[in-house]
Amino acid sequence: MPPQFKPSLLEVVSSVAPVPGTRGQFTVTITRDWCTQHSVLGGFSAAVMLSAGRKFLAQELGDGLYPDPVHTFLQFLREVHPGECTITCTISRTSSRRCVVTVELKRAAAAAALKDQRETPNTTGSPSLITTTLGVFTYADISKEQGLTQEPHPASTKVAAAAIRPPLPNRQTECTTIDNPVVDATPVTRKMHWVAPRSANGLWGHRLGGHNREVWLSFRDGTKFSDILHLAYLSDLPLHPAATHTPDFYAKHAITTLCLSIEFKRRPDPATEWVLTRSTSYQIARGRYDVSLQIYDESGALLALSQHVVLVTDLKPVRAGGRL
Repeated sequence: MPPQFKPSLLEVVSSVAPVPGTRGQFTVTITRDWCTQHSVLGGFSAAVMLSAGRKFLAQELGDGLYPDPVHTFLQFLREVHPGECTITCTISRTSSRRCVVTVELKRAAAAAALKDQRETPNTTGSPSLITTTLGVFTYADISKEQGLTQEPHPASTKVAAAAIRPPLPNRQTECTTIDNPVVDATPVTRKMHWVAPRSANGLWGHRLGGHNREVWLSFRDGTKFSDILHLAYLSDLPLHPAATHTPDFYAKHAITTLCLSIEFKRRPDPATEWVLTRSTSYQIARGRYDVSLQIYDESGALLALSQHVVLVTDLKPVRAGGRL
């Protein structure tokens, strides 16, 4: 197996380990395998933080009481770079059905200072940690959830239903493999097979028009989408709608997620090989935009929803002898 496919996501999140002598503190080492243009993918940070939250609840309340994240909110304060990170967890609220955990992902202040000169230097001689990501996670047991269930449209109004939730594109007959260099440009994107609907205007994935994109995804190494944590990873993975409207977009711009909210609807079947992500951006203006994402399995079951606020910055051109 090619080395760029290792370790798998579940291998990394399984390596999240408690810090001896502490309560609610964990460590994990993140490699460049999980990076975008400039930092660790936010969805991957979410996955390792959710794993730490699971292990923390098992320690505090017993294994299996709240096995599933059902909602995640993440605020990204600083870029996360490869290396050892510390994760701290505290319980904010518990009930018979749900538990809310506050989670912080931190890195060494020395590394942070290289990116932010405004940080106060540590003069105590002891390690100093800077919070890079804040999370508020709600855990439950999806298999035991009960209550009101409604389909968005009755079967008698299939035409109206299709207008709101179009059928998934057929991967074999309506789609083509994306071989654009952008899919191999970063470690996280080149882990995946990208298959998208053909489009008359040449903007791949734009079967639905405008800033609506669809893409089928699977891991190139054959890894299955067997865990909710895979959905957290995927929720931040799609090549953004803005990128397919501008030639050489990633050579001109960098994308940073400001905050990310994910709702997990169901556990994926452990044998799931392909999922479809459908993303929509309602307005891209003045360097900030929104992305709403839906993740479906091949049967059309909705697995997760996410909402992003994204910032775009212009990359400075580089010339021989230095940066402009």
